[in-house]
Amino acid sequence: MVFLAHSPRGREVRAIRVLALPLYRGELVVYRVFHSFSQLLQEKEVLLAENERLRRELGMLQSENVLLREEVERLRMEVEAAQIERRLSFEVVPAQVIGRDPYDWLGSIVIDRGREDGVTEGLAVVTYQGMVGRVEQVYPRYAEVRMLLSPSFALGVLVQRTRDLGVLVGDGKGLCLVKYISRTSQVGEGDLVITSGLGEKIPRGVVVGRVREVRERSGDLFKEVVVEPACDFSALGKVFVIR
Repeated sequence: MVFLAHSPRGREVRAIRVLALPLYRGELVVYRVFHSFSQLLQEKEVLLAENERLRRELGMLQSENVLLREEVERLRMEVEAAQIERRLSFEVVPAQVIGRDPYDWLGSIVIDRGREDGVTEGLAVVTYQGMVGRVEQVYPRYAEVRMLLSPSFALGVLVQRTRDLGVLVGDGKGLCLVKYISRTSQVGEGDLVITSGLGEKIPRGVVVGRVREVRERSGDLFKEVVVEPACDFSALGKVFVIR
């Protein structure tokens, strides 16, 4: 062995080994890199599959959540309908607002109840807060409602404290005006205004709103009473038709 190491043949073997060592190490590095890369690809595929499974489960949970919310909303509407029926002593039909004219935002809405549900023209539409409007057009499965904010809406009302009768109309800007209130009336800011129930399908006692301002002009026979509606018209989602 000593002889071979110092012989030309031995030196050639050593030289080959020295030259081959980097190649071997390089192959080893390449193998390790390739092996690591293969493992990463496998792990990526596993993660992608797991991610897809989680996305499907999340989608199912979100769908179930939507259905549960709708069921809760339906039950809530039934409870509120029962409460309104007890308070007003009238039968009510729960309804959802399904349409609103962008060019007449404060004037009208469309609800998902119609002739097949016993809805007819002239019936009052309310929320738990108070008066919304009156059914104007009825179709088999939906109806159009004229809201009390509309200038074309008119409703007989009563100032509860003073017992003054008047006609309420919308100003088209979010408030209402009560006309034909005598100059001698003691109506004042904060007074509650309710439906009068005179000559209409709309029952007496439905809350309309509260007096915000009383205007008087010299020479006029009547005061002009500004009423702020009790109902929040910016968030109408569910309503009730009084039959």
